[in-house]
Amino acid sequence: MAAARGPAVAGLFYPADAAGCAREIDRCFAGAASPLPAGLRPVAAVAPHAGWSFSGPALAVALRPLEGAGPETVVVFGADHHGIRPGESAVHPGDSWETPLGETALDADLGRAVAGDAAARAVLDGAPHGPEHSIEVLVPFLRRRLPAARIVAIVVPPGAGGAATGAAAARAARRLGRRAVAVGSSDLTHYGERYGFLPRGGGAAAHRWSREVNDRTVLDPLLSLDAEAIEPAARRHRSACGPGALAAVAAFAREAGAREGRLLRHTTSAEVMGESEPSLWVGYAALVYLAQDVVPSGLAAAPADPVPPPS
Repeated sequence: MAAARGPAVAGLFYPADAAGCAREIDRCFAGAASPLPAGLRPVAAVAPHAGWSFSGPALAVALRPLEGAGPETVVVFGADHHGIRPGESAVHPGDSWETPLGETALDADLGRAVAGDAAARAVLDGAPHGPEHSIEVLVPFLRRRLPAARIVAIVVPPGAGGAATGAAAARAARRLGRRAVAVGSSDLTHYGERYGFLPRGGGAAAHRWSREVNDRTVLDPLLSLDAEAIEPAARRHRSACGPGALAAVAAFAREAGAREGRLLRHTTSAEVMGESEPSLWVGYAALVYLAQDVVPSGLAAAPADPVPPPS
């Protein structure tokens, strides 16, 4: 049996103890109502992955609709901040992930099926997951809110063909008869000297441009399920740190029958902190993908620090 993947950023991005995790997650979900119209079912979501004190409320808003889908597996596409395996997506091959709230089991069969699809551009490799936080910060939320669900953890580097990986994951879920949903983990524009990106200087006007113009360069193709346009747009405009993960989740959603994306929340770390003249911030979005409530086989159906951590 493969060893469990242990936490790398507990105590930094989120509490390291079970009571602290549960308390913070419950606080985030207390304000996370995400009502959906009748006749639509959620098949995937986009969620941020910064420290919970900054992005936790938006993360809860993104995950809330997926609870109604009753998934047995959640495929989590993560950003690649370390470049350990450029050019290929990395599916974690282990049996479980440790969290302060207990172990979350991995869906090993589905993970192997994704890596075994020649079109997926993915391999079984745990090394890129070791230091990577983009999936880890979501897993305690899933453990708390969907304790029976297993996960498939896939790091998707930029330029690795994220759309192909996402579509392959949806096909594999259908082939194995899984009730599966997916989450794409990425933050949006990283603005300020710390990130080497400040084309409009600082202050309120720059923040408004970053949020209303630059973030939209990746949000618009996300919402329209144009998976193939996401990575090029994000690289060109520096509007997301996880363009591969975003392309993957949009392609998963499209393959799973989604016909629209809905933006549930869009904010920044500066807004969370209440800064009126900020010099540094990161964008966060919560987005859900919806399909008509007709169930394709195997895909989930709805029942009747003062500075944000680097992301």
